[in-house]
Amino acid sequence: MTVDYLDKFNGSIIGVSIGDTLGQPFEGQLRESIRGSFENFEDFMQNNKHLFKTYTDDTQLTLHVAEALINGNGFVLNNFIEEYIKWLDDPPIGPGYGCISSIKKLKYGISWKEAASNSGGNGTVMRIAPIGLFFCKSLKELKNAAIKSSVITHSHPAASAGAIIVARAIAYLIDKDPETGFSINEFFNILISSISDSQDDIWEEFIDILNKLKSSLDLSLEAGLIKFSQVGVKAPFFIEEYLGRAFVHPYAISTVICSIFIFLKNLDSFKNAIYELATAGGDSDTVGAIGGSLAGAYFGLKNIPEDLIKVVKKSKKILKLSETLYNKFKERF
Repeated sequence: MTVDYLDKFNGSIIGVSIGDTLGQPFEGQLRESIRGSFENFEDFMQNNKHLFKTYTDDTQLTLHVAEALINGNGFVLNNFIEEYIKWLDDPPIGPGYGCISSIKKLKYGISWKEAASNSGGNGTVMRIAPIGLFFCKSLKELKNAAIKSSVITHSHPAASAGAIIVARAIAYLIDKDPETGFSINEFFNILISSISDSQDDIWEEFIDILNKLKSSLDLSLEAGLIKFSQVGVKAPFFIEEYLGRAFVHPYAISTVICSIFIFLKNLDSFKNAIYELATAGGDSDTVGAIGGSLAGAYFGLKNIPEDLIKVVKKSKKILKLSETLYNKFKERF
């Protein structure tokens, strides 16, 4: 198979923004409530266009990560810090506390080591797609960049592990053809090996959860979401009222696991995958963004319906930035 890397770069980056845009109206809602509000998601979108007018901080920060990689021809710490600070002037749309509190400190001259929040939230994972794309041919650099880009704002090991997993998944999927598929066993083995060289208890727990996910792919989508929506979440952050219900927690591990689960349950088309991702329940915009980056890297832009691309504001500008990122990748690798 000859890989059209530009098509895959474009698919992954626009996939983030599609999933983010489609998921943001449903953020904070239970899946059962979301899915009960329509019979056909396409009809719902058509009749409620006013709900899908914007993406959120997930897409904004993804684009800033792409800019940082372009400007530095790879990972340069100061470029990332500068781009994160620039995000404050966008202004941020629906930001998470971990990201915005850390980045405000960076703006006021506090060093990143002191500014980073001890948060295991999904704020580092939602923006990681450009790193998975740019370093898809240099896996050591991929891992280093995933960690370093993460700890600027989130010092918790769950955040950096989640960033590595999603970046590595993108690097794997970019070389796969949706016409022929890929080995689920190989996919999981690669993800697990990417975080298996640490003695950190959180990383070891993440590996156990990935193994549980692998053995749970025969579950229905609803049953799997109920099982994994708050996986890994500890007190006092566990939400008791949502026990036994589909409401994806913004903890990095639970969000990543649910995003991968939905993607793997919908390998027939980008459209089906993104509709299920965006209506996952809970942190639906981030599930949409993360899962959209995976689905986009797998299916490529050519397999994304034009009407979904048009839903995204400034989609042409986003695709132009993705092309610039690809050109830097091509020059370097």
